[in-house]
Amino acid sequence: MRRLIAIVVLAAALPLASYADDFDWLVRDFARESGLHPLHIPMFWLVRSIVAVVQPAGASELNLAVFENAHFDPDRFRELADRAIGPSWKPMIRVREHNKEATEIYSQTRDQRLRLIVATLDQQDATFVEVRVKPQELMRFVDQQHWKQHDGAH
Repeated sequence: MRRLIAIVVLAAALPLASYADDFDWLVRDFARESGLHPLHIPMFWLVRSIVAVVQPAGASELNLAVFENAHFDPDRFRELADRAIGPSWKPMIRVREHNKEATEIYSQTRDQRLRLIVATLDQQDATFVEVRVKPQELMRFVDQQHWKQHDGAH
């Protein structure tokens, strides 16, 4: 009976775990395939906490992983990112430059929040960023910045 309960609880938690861990899967897959480890960023937990409380520009969650000396093929980088985050994410922007640099931006909408994952590869580093935002607040912030720049030009 215990085993059955454990299986039921695990099965119920799997969809939540897969939703919560898309970014983590991407970082883990990149680490495994590249043989690199993400940099430890001191006090980043504090930044994440501040974002969660203050919610600048509607952002309520922030994740970051940086890999130094990530010499990786851009096509392989795109394939890895597509596979790691899965079909629930939609590619928004794909940029490839100089056969050594790539940027992949994916989006997912859930619970009236927009989640973005940005994966960049340059000649030296790979960087992964995930942010969860309220689209209306993000657009309001962008509009405010536009007006500030416009007013400052006169």
